[in-house]
Amino acid sequence: MRTAVVCALLCAATLPGPSAAAYAPAPPAVSVTVAVTDGRDDAEAGRRLDYRITVHNLGPTAVHRARIEQEMPATTTSATAPGATVEGRGVGRQKVIWRSDLPAHDIQVFTATAVLGDRADRTGSAAPGTLRAAATVCVYVDESFAPTACSGDLDDLPETHADAGSGGGWGWWAAAAAAAALLGPGVVRAVRRRRGAAAR
Repeated sequence: MRTAVVCALLCAATLPGPSAAAYAPAPPAVSVTVAVTDGRDDAEAGRRLDYRITVHNLGPTAVHRARIEQEMPATTTSATAPGATVEGRGVGRQKVIWRSDLPAHDIQVFTATAVLGDRADRTGSAAPGTLRAAATVCVYVDESFAPTACSGDLDDLPETHADAGSGGGWGWWAAAAAAAALLGPGVVRAVRRRRGAAAR
């Protein structure tokens, strides 16, 4: 009997007990917000847009080496941002990237500027099919490819002249002028003949 009791005690001692990790509280979820604005509602070629990006870590733990990325409007010719890396050259999609620690319950502010060029066509904006200059900012944590938070800013661009296919614009006026040049002399001769016949 003693042998059985000793064996039971030894077996119980060798069995794995509940892991401390099983009772450890889960790490708090990352909670970050971002907002971007240039303080304007419209833009045009040659205009410099000054963006202000505000990142707020709402969580109780710090986020280390967060990646903040801003996509500039598609017609941007040049972009600058203190403390950031600017990717992309020439007119086209340019991106600004910051790396920053976000302390718990802290707010970080970043700034960037973009100079807009001419729109090549009606779809030449960061929002295809629209007449707007669009900039978006996203925050990434832990080297993730999925953003934790995103925000955007839209500025209306001036309307362009209607093209010839729309039935208006310069093409229509050119066609009207050509028709007047061809038909004008004939109309004048017809009017003179009528006047001469009436005088008789």
